[in-house]
Amino acid sequence: MAKQKSLEQSQRKELARLYFLQGDTQKEIAEKVGVSRNTINTWVREEKWAEFKAAKSIGRKELVAKMLNKLNEKIEAGDLSSDEMAKAASAIEKLDKQTNVVTIIEVFSAYSNWLIARMRLDPELTPELVKIMNRYQDLFIGEQIGKTSVTIN
Repeated sequence: MAKQKSLEQSQRKELARLYFLQGDTQKEIAEKVGVSRNTINTWVREEKWAEFKAAKSIGRKELVAKMLNKLNEKIEAGDLSSDEMAKAASAIEKLDKQTNVVTIIEVFSAYSNWLIARMRLDPELTPELVKIMNRYQDLFIGEQIGKTSVTIN
């Protein structure tokens, strides 16, 4: 019985994470998964869902635009060294090379949102199945980025 309760809690947590990444409020999530708002708040804080959401939601174009705006501010203030300019150019070039990874992340994010919406209609799509799929998506992205330390639990 304790094992089933733990499994249910883990399923609720994963479903809550998916709703959070989709943009639902903590209050809405708490109501949907049947836990308290404080529990959702704890999960968001401890699991760093907000940071993950931010990382998944910013695309290459937005990141390059932010970098260029910061560079412009420094240039206008006369506070940009040639070393900083070279480093910024290198960072932008690396982002361009990672466009494929960024595109993959964007597609997986859209696919996850679709799965969440589809879960309401398709009983075969369970929170556990979506969790497993997300784990493999994360593994794939990690391998594309070159991280060899990504593991499947």
